[in-house]
Amino acid sequence: MKETEIDVSGIALVGGDQLWFGREFALRRSDRYLSGRSQGRLRVKQRRFRAVSLARRPTSPHVIDPAQLELFPTPLRDWSRLHPEDEYALTPEAKALLSDFSDYLREQEVDPRFAGSGSLRTLRVLTAQLGVEAHIREEDVNVIATLSGHHNGRRVVCFLRQRALLKPRPVTNAELVRARKLADSLPGPFADAAHIWIDVLLGQGSRSNPALASGTIYVYVQNAAPILRTWAASGATDLRQITREDIETVILDLPHFRRHSVHPPLRSLFRALRRERKIFRDPARSVSIPQAVRLPVPLPSDRLKGILGKVDDIRSQFIVALVAIHALAHDDLPSLLLNDLDRARGHLRVRRRGSLDHIVYLNELTTELATAWLRERHRRWPRTTNPHLLVSRVSAADEAGPKISTEVTKTVFERVGISASRLRQDRIYDEARHTADPVHLIHVFGLATSTAMKYVMAAHPDKQPDPIQP
Repeated sequence: MKETEIDVSGIALVGGDQLWFGREFALRRSDRYLSGRSQGRLRVKQRRFRAVSLARRPTSPHVIDPAQLELFPTPLRDWSRLHPEDEYALTPEAKALLSDFSDYLREQEVDPRFAGSGSLRTLRVLTAQLGVEAHIREEDVNVIATLSGHHNGRRVVCFLRQRALLKPRPVTNAELVRARKLADSLPGPFADAAHIWIDVLLGQGSRSNPALASGTIYVYVQNAAPILRTWAASGATDLRQITREDIETVILDLPHFRRHSVHPPLRSLFRALRRERKIFRDPARSVSIPQAVRLPVPLPSDRLKGILGKVDDIRSQFIVALVAIHALAHDDLPSLLLNDLDRARGHLRVRRRGSLDHIVYLNELTTELATAWLRERHRRWPRTTNPHLLVSRVSAADEAGPKISTEVTKTVFERVGISASRLRQDRIYDEARHTADPVHLIHVFGLATSTAMKYVMAAHPDKQPDPIQP
């Protein structure tokens, strides 16, 4: 009965069952049904039936005509209702594009039948539904890639961008969008004040000022929003009613570890509103919170023993060496550029936002690890155009050349068992033990003056100035 469900030969019985002989008269394995691997006759017929069905399917009626003008922006398509039975036949241009994409995957050392099958499946759905005459929107690629684990969109986006067939999505800042939504959720007058505050932090106020990073703006709004809701619940209808005592009360009611995360946003909020002439006075101007200065302490020697041996791959060893030997910050690692490494001179330029570039003089071990990593990088991704020194499997395949994810470097130090910040502090502290010159620390590690003095005072308590003697 099951044989007649897929009728390729046209022998299905109507109203009856298909009977077969058994024992010595039973059907045996034959080259007619099996080719290559040993598979069941039913599976072979299923493949043939699917091939015949796909050949009979019409082309999609939704193919986009590039000559058709848009009367209004097209809304996002609902790909969640996509079903395998709704597949359309590929046009000759679509078949050629899929063939080129398979060659592209092979150039990236990705087998289209295995690791690249998800990307190939995503591109086939797009080209079968929409055709290849017009640009394909990046939003459609990303939505199809989330339908199941058998779809992938990252390599499809890179390929379409390379072939000038991709319509990129509008550039949106996720942190700013979240900050605006958080401001909209506040009570009326407080929401207006929060939006004015965000404009000032972006440098869009009545007077020009340097813009803060979008991540910092979102953190500021996120920490200040609960305080604003508390004041609104207590009956305040305008920030002009808030006094210094209100600010001190709400800050002192917080736990100690939360006070210093709320105080700077509130000072920034009232300073921005005062500058924009939305309030008459700044009640947070004279509010201060004492903070104990924590001096760095060295790590135990047993935790540092054999630290490079805890990671086995070259990239991880190179990352650990940059932090443990040259005291690079964790945020410096993703921004390192390939052209900033000068192996002939043993120099590495570190670009830091808002400050001068810092030159790192690599020692012999770090230079050897850098050379080994460059060989490994070229062996694994010989055709990558990513300009950054540290790349991963994801960033190397992206034609846009993004930075490596901080989760990759974070995982390295999780395997080591020591955070990057603690490892960096220990290296600077060890250098400060051998010299009491803060200028030397500034030159070697690119520290600020106050930070260098903090390490000198921690390593040499006897050199601290006496506050009693003049």
